[in-house]
Amino acid sequence: MKVSIETEKKLLVLCGVLPVLADYIEDLNMEFVFSKNIKRKANMLMDEIRQNDERILKHTDMEVNAQQIDIQRAFREWVKENFN
Repeated sequence: MKVSIETEKKLLVLCGVLPVLADYIEDLNMEFVFSKNIKRKANMLMDEIRQNDERILKHTDMEVNAQQIDIQRAFREWVKENFN
């Protein structure tokens, strides 16, 4: 199935941002911020994000992988700069 360039860009952004969000969720889980039910669902979300991330990385070329890492770094920097 062929997807548009815009769809590819959106997927790349999600593949870059979601793993960072999973890391943040994991950090909050460690601090016991969530109730048991939310913690369970947060863990399920983290697992799903990481599984999809692995699957995508296995089926893409090095350029896409590098772009994903660049997006992750940029997103982390943006968070640091905008949420003191």
